[in-house]
Order: sequence, then structure tokens, then C-alpha cells
Amino acid sequence: MVETGLRVVHISWDPLSAAPYRLVQVQRIAGLTAHLISEDLSYGYRSYPHDVLMSEDRDRLAHLLEEADVIHYHNWWREGEFFQRHPWAWSMVRRKPSVIQFHSPRAPWYEKQLGAPGLLKLVVAQYHVREYPECIPVPNAVPIDDPLHRPLEIDNEPPVVAYTPPICDGTGWYDKGFAETMPVLERGFRYLLATNTPWEQVMGLRQRCDIAIDEVVTGSYHMCSLESLSQGLATVAGLDGCTIDALEAVTGTRAHPWVVAGPETLERELRDLVEDADYRWAKRQEARQYMERYWSAGAVAGRFLEIYAMALERRSPAVSGRRRRSRRPAPAAGLLV
Repeated sequence: MVETGLRVVHISWDPLSAAPYRLVQVQRIAGLTAHLISEDLSYGYRSYPHDVLMSEDRDRLAHLLEEADVIHYHNWWREGEFFQRHPWAWSMVRRKPSVIQFHSPRAPWYEKQLGAPGLLKLVVAQYHVREYPECIPVPNAVPIDDPLHRPLEIDNEPPVVAYTPPICDGTGWYDKGFAETMPVLERGFRYLLATNTPWEQVMGLRQRCDIAIDEVVTGSYHMCSLESLSQGLATVAGLDGCTIDALEAVTGTRAHPWVVAGPETLERELRDLVEDADYRWAKRQEARQYMERYWSAGAVAGRFLEIYAMALERRSPAVSGRRRRSRRPAPAAGLLV
């Protein structure tokens, strides 16, 4: 457990695949006092858990903001929905140590906050690092010992491949390469397809599978990879060198448990996993061990504590008015067919 009395308030309008919510979970497990102010939004049938709602009593919101040592924004800063609804809140937080974390592909509406001089900028250590070179890479958090994130170690015969794109009619990043992946799965694999489905239901369905496909078209991985690895599934994604660089930045190692594939090699990699039980189980064990070593609550919370310390130093009266050197934190040690 991290020894700290630090109080952190996260603000996010969008659920962002429950990334801010799970970061709060992990920080609480590690001993921080953390809260998330967000909306209860659903996209179709895709729903996610929440903590404190933007629509709650003003006194409660004001109390959380007043007590916070650090404000952690997700995707949106002053221009975000929270301050549009509660303009009174800006005066409470404008001088507090703050960081902003980007979860989405770069877009013109993020440029103003990227240029804000007093705001420490972070980016998830996934595809996005190549679009936000000025930001510090950070891990997306998952509570690896939460019941939905733990392995069930079910051994299906034949093995079941989980594929869980949120939508099926988007572009590569948003639909996780659906057009390239489904024809491969339909070549004789037993698979579970879950799309436009509540998050908790997806987690439970995938947990009972043997293999998971994230996506193989962008060179990256998504939150679902971390979920699958934590659940002890052999996990397939198309990691490229840039993504592995990002993983090294947050873990300190280039070694990783993913089975790397692209559209041309996906079928071969799946055949190897399905037909070789020893190989499949080795990848499943490697997946869970990797998450236990590099994505524990202590490791992830420690990474963010280093970053919060930087934000607190920027706001410290002792260092105001003198030139500060920029420094980066060191790596922390369905349909069943």
C-alpha cells in the first residue's frame, strides 16, 4: 500500500471505457483518497460504472473540490462539460495543482489545453503516444484483483476466442478492425462476439474464454487488452514498435505477453493458440504474471504519485519565480459460435 494522505479528484465527462473510474479504484486500493466526478453516460447498450455524478448536490461537489490536493482532468479541462454546468467551480480549482490525461485520438479541440502552460499533460501509453509527443506516457489502470479482472482458468474444448469490439461499423481504432477480424474468426474458430453490450456483462463473458483478440489494425492495444491479460487469457494485438516503446516507458521493460499479429498473420497465430494447449496455457500464465508485476495497484498508483509530485512542485511557493527544469518520472517498477 502506498503511504500517502493525498486527496485526488478526477473530472471526466465521458466514461472513456471506465478508465478514470478504474484509476480511482486502483488509487483507493493503494491508499489514496480519490473520487471521480463524471456523468452516467451510455452509448447504445454500452454502460459503465460511476462514482460521483456532476448532477449531485452542489455542497458535496464543492466539498470534494475544496479538499482536493490535486485535480486530475480526463480529456477536457476548463472548456469541459463540468465547468459549463458549474461555472462557480472554476474559481475553486484554478490554482490547484492539476494534470490532464488524454485518452482519445488527437483532435483540434484539444489544442488549447495542450498549450496551457500550468497544466501537466499525460497520455495513455497506447496508440496515442505517437499523437501526443509532448505528453508523459501513463498506464491505463485496471484493478487486477477485482472479481471481474481475476482469472477463472476455465479450459474450454475447443478453446473459445473472445472478440469484443464496441461497435462494428466504425473505423479501425473505434471498431477494432471488425472488417479484417471477423472473416478470420469465421474460418472454423469457436468464438464469442460481444458488441454494444454493457461493460460488466462483457467482462463476465470474456472471463470464461481462453483467448482474446483486441485488434490487429492500428499497431496498438486498448483497455480490453489489459482486461484480458488480467483475466489470464492469451491475448492477441498488433503491437508495433511505437507501442512497445510506450509500454517500456511505463514498465521499464520491452518484454510483454501479447501474441502479436496483423491481419495477414491473425489466422496463423490463432491456429497455434488453439492447437497447442501447452503454448496457450503458457501465454495465459504469462499474461497474468505480467499484470501482477507491472499493473499492481502499488505500481500504477506509484507512477501517478510521481506525476502528482511534479504538479505539486510546480505550484509550490518555494519554487515560484525561479526556472524549473522539465523532468519525467522514471518507470515504475454475446454470441457464442
